[in-house]
Amino acid sequence: MQEPRETEERTSWWSRAAAWFDTSRLRERARQALSGRRGRTWRGLLPVSGRPRRFEPGPLGLLGVMLAAMAVTLLVIQYGSSGLGATGEEADGPPASVPGPPDGELRVMPVGDALTQGSSGDHTWRYHLWSHLEESGVDFSFVGPRDGMYSLEEEAHGDHSYAEPDFDTDHAARWGQSVDDMADGIAEVASEHEPHYLLVMAGSEDLLSGDDPDQVLEGIGETVSTVRVALEKARFVVGELPHAEGTGDDEAVNARIDRFNMGLVDLAEQLSSEASPVVVAQVAQDYAPEYDSWDEVHPNTRGEVKIAAAFADALAEPLAVGDPFPRPLPEMPAGPRTPPELEAEEADDGLRISWEQVPGATDYRVEQRRTGPDPDEATVLSLDVERDGGSRSVLVGSLLSGAGYEFVVHPYKGRDAGAASDLLELVYDDDPPPGPDGLSVRRDGTVVWNEVADASHYEVWVRALECSVRDESRRPLPLEPPGRDTDDDGSDGLDGDQGEPAPPAPDPPRSPSPSPPPQPSPPPAPEEPPQPPGSGERVCEPRDGQGPNEGGGWASQGPVGSDLLWRPTVSGPYEAVVRSYRDYVRGGFSDPVLLEG
Repeated sequence: MQEPRETEERTSWWSRAAAWFDTSRLRERARQALSGRRGRTWRGLLPVSGRPRRFEPGPLGLLGVMLAAMAVTLLVIQYGSSGLGATGEEADGPPASVPGPPDGELRVMPVGDALTQGSSGDHTWRYHLWSHLEESGVDFSFVGPRDGMYSLEEEAHGDHSYAEPDFDTDHAARWGQSVDDMADGIAEVASEHEPHYLLVMAGSEDLLSGDDPDQVLEGIGETVSTVRVALEKARFVVGELPHAEGTGDDEAVNARIDRFNMGLVDLAEQLSSEASPVVVAQVAQDYAPEYDSWDEVHPNTRGEVKIAAAFADALAEPLAVGDPFPRPLPEMPAGPRTPPELEAEEADDGLRISWEQVPGATDYRVEQRRTGPDPDEATVLSLDVERDGGSRSVLVGSLLSGAGYEFVVHPYKGRDAGAASDLLELVYDDDPPPGPDGLSVRRDGTVVWNEVADASHYEVWVRALECSVRDESRRPLPLEPPGRDTDDDGSDGLDGDQGEPAPPAPDPPRSPSPSPPPQPSPPPAPEEPPQPPGSGERVCEPRDGQGPNEGGGWASQGPVGSDLLWRPTVSGPYEAVVRSYRDYVRGGFSDPVLLEG
C-alpha cells in the first residue's frame, strides 16, 4: 500500500515543479523581479569587494538559479542523497575553463541592433563572418526569427536587397532596438531557436541617445542571464562598439562608448562560467569611423569586414570555432554596388535622365561633360533628384542644342560613393530650325527678315552676281551680204576647192563699254542718259539659282546675333541669304535677295 502513495507523492512533487517552468508564469515572475531593478546599474549586479570575483546574476539569472536549486531539492527529496554520488566528492583534476564546440551542426545566432541587422544594399558583417566560417570548414547555420535588413527607402523592416544574398541570412537583430528591448524579448527567441552561440553586438542606439554606459551594460548582462534560464550552456561573444564620427557631439558620444567598452571586458569576466563562457570581440581596436562607416555609426563594407574579423577571432580563440580571420584584411569597395542604368528623354525645358532606385543609395551625383564642339571639363551638377515610386530622375537644363554630352550618375550611401553608371552619350536637341522667310531689302539697303521660332542667332551669306554686257546693236551677217552677187547657178561664192567661206565683212563699231578704262584727268563730261536695253547694258543675274549648300562662290559674313536685320558690308551686285541657328545646330537658308550695291 506504500508504493501507490509514494507514486502519488512523486507525481505531486513533479507537477508542482513543472508549474514553475511554465513559460507564461516564468515571464510573469521575471517581470515582477525586474520591476524593482531597472534603475540599478550593472555594477550593482557585481559582488562586493573582498568576495571572490564571481558574477551575481541579474533578476532573471537569479530566477534561473532559484529554479535550479528547487530542481536539486526535488531530486534529493525524491531519491535521497545517494542520487548525488556515493561519496559526494568532486571529480579529480581541474575543470576546463572554456568548453569546446558541441557535437553536430553549430547553431549561431547574431543578436543586436542596426549594426548587426544592416540596411538596404549592405553585405552586413554577418555575411563576411558566414563566408569565413564556411571557408574554415565549420559545420554551422545562422538561426533567428528574421532574415532581412532595414529598408532605408521605405523605413521598414524586411528588405532583402543584400549586396551578396547567397548566404544564411537568419538573425535576431533589429534596427533601432535598445538593450532593454533586446533583453525583454531574448528569452522567447532563445527558447524557440536554441542557439549554441549568441553573437551579441548592441548598445549603439542607447549610447547615441545619451544613456549612461553602466545602464547599457546592465542590459547586456540581463540578456546573458535571461538566455541562461532557457539555455544554461549557451556560449556568448559580446562585441565592443566602434567610435562614432559626425554626430555633432563626437567627443561626448565616444567617451560613453569608451566607458562601455572598458566595462564590457569586466562584465564578460564576471558573467563567464565554465559551462557558459562569455568572451569579448575586440571590434573597436582597428575601427576608423571616418573610413569604415557610411554615416555617423553604421558600418560600410570595410567596417563590416573588421567587425566580422573581430567576432571570428573570438570564436576561434578561446571558443575553438573555426580559424582566426586572415590578415591583412581584404580591401573591399564601399558604397552601393549596383550601377544605375541610365535612360534619357528630351523635355520642353531640358533633358530628363532617369534610372531605377539603387539598393542602399541615399543620394546621387550627376556628372556632365560637353564633348564637342568646344569640349569642357566634367562638372558635378547641383540638381534635385526626383522620386516616382522606384524610379529616380533629374532634369538637366542649360544645355546647348547640337552639342555632344556625356553623363555619369554616381550612387552614394552616406559619404561612400558606389559603382558608377556607364557613360550616357548623346547629341542634345539636334533637329535643325527652318530658314527665315520674309527676306527683303529696305531703301537704305538693309536686309531684314522674319523671326524663326527657337532660333538663337542668324548668319548672312553673300555671293557676287554673274554680270555680262548685253549688246544687241551687233547685227548678224545677212544670208546674202550686200555688194556680193550670186552666180546664176545659185552659188554662194565659196571656193569649191577649199570649201572655206570668204572673209567676213568687218564688224560695225561697238558701243562704249559700261566700265571704260580710266582716262588721265578727263574733263567733266555731261552724264549720258542711261543706255536702253540692247545698247551695251551690263546685266547681272544669279549664277545658278542654288544656295550655299549646293552652289559655289558663297561666303559667310559671320553671325549677326539675334537681330533680324543686316546692314551690308559689301558693295556691288550681290545676292544674299540668311541662315538660322539654334546654338550649334545649323538651320535652313532663306530664299535669296538681290543687292544692287
